Amino acid sequence: MERKDFEIRTNIKFLVKLGWKGTEIIQALQNVYGDDAPKKTCVYKWIERFQNGREAVEDDEGRGRPTTSKSNENIDAVRSIIEEDRRLTIHQIAETVSISVGSAHSILHEYLGLSKLSARWVPKALCPDQLNFRSELSTVILTKIEANEDNFFSQIITGDETWVYQYDPETKQQSKQWLPRGTSGPIKFKSKRWYKAKTALTEPA
Repeated sequence: MERKDFEIRTNIKFLVKLGWKGTEIIQALQNVYGDDAPKKTCVYKWIERFQNGREAVEDDEGRGRPTTSKSNENIDAVRSIIEEDRRLTIHQIAETVSISVGSAHSILHEYLGLSKLSARWVPKALCPDQLNFRSELSTVILTKIEANEDNFFSQIITGDETWVYQYDPETKQQSKQWLPRGTSGPIKFKSKRWYKAKTALTEPA
């Protein structure tokens, strides 16, 4: 192994142990070595190895040059890229690793078992105070029903009707992430118009 390769891999190992991201390590190597900096795929390969606990910086004995774009080196590189940003598109991944879109697709789906999932719609989010208030209000209503079940509904008065709009800047398409096949996607709250009415109960005469 050439001295420069030994030096570069040692630097990568050092920066991985410091917790640097792959993109930061690549930028640092390019700043220092310029045109002699290693390719991104090679850097991500060694990042993956060092993150998995490897200590040696020398090549494995008998390990030859990769012959296809779906080599272990490229698979490791794609895995590292996805772990940094799960929202990257296939085209962005292919460009970063310098492989074809088809190869990137095969690595993601066949080798890594990933699927890109969008967020699941749920009606709305409630903070702990809102949840407690609803629970307390329900208890009050149930108590009043038990006290006067026959005339309870005749005591309800509603007023102060208000339409409230919830703004959600991110679409389902924008929320897509690469996740292991068979898992559930992230949760996203629906953007819709809410009807709010203040409710009061009259006291029985």
